Amino acid sequence: MFVKSDIWRTLVWVARCRHSRGFGIQSPWAYRFVRYVVNEHYPYYAYGPLAAAHPGLPPATRRLMELYFRMANHLQPRTVADFGDSGEAFAHYVKAGCRKASITVHGGAELPPTVDMARFSPSPAMASLYREAASHAGPASTFIVEGIGHDRRARRLWREIMADGRTGVTFDLYYCGLAFFDKKLYKRNYIINF
Repeated sequence: MFVKSDIWRTLVWVARCRHSRGFGIQSPWAYRFVRYVVNEHYPYYAYGPLAAAHPGLPPATRRLMELYFRMANHLQPRTVADFGDSGEAFAHYVKAGCRKASITVHGGAELPPTVDMARFSPSPAMASLYREAASHAGPASTFIVEGIGHDRRARRLWREIMADGRTGVTFDLYYCGLAFFDKKLYKRNYIINF
């Protein structure tokens, strides 16, 4: 099982190696975000305690959770909506990055007027959940869409998100996509080797 996933990860990495560590990104904001948040390799203070609290996470999931921790640490969101699975781990990682964040696990719960950060896991209802949450997005909002390269439905949703007039900068990390809603930034999609 792990051998097959390791081979696939290697193939994805080789196909995207020319998009490593911010190469070719002209925007200073996007370069800093990719270099110091997405591809940061420094072992943060909370990695050890979080790994001990969630010992059963697969390596790929742990890597995504550490990315979410760094994003929460960088963005400092006040309201976070979780539309995904492994919600407890997501909540712990985000709370470790931003203690003031209020995390709502979506299970019929009412969304706050503005959602600063949201995460969506692959599901049949992911597109409708995304559209609902996007109506609560503000200029400082960031949405995470997991599994954008897994199947045709997810790739179609990612193309819709990139073309949506409400989104600005998007980052395609293959394992997840990041959509920023700041319209002051030049609309662009960056492919990143994560």
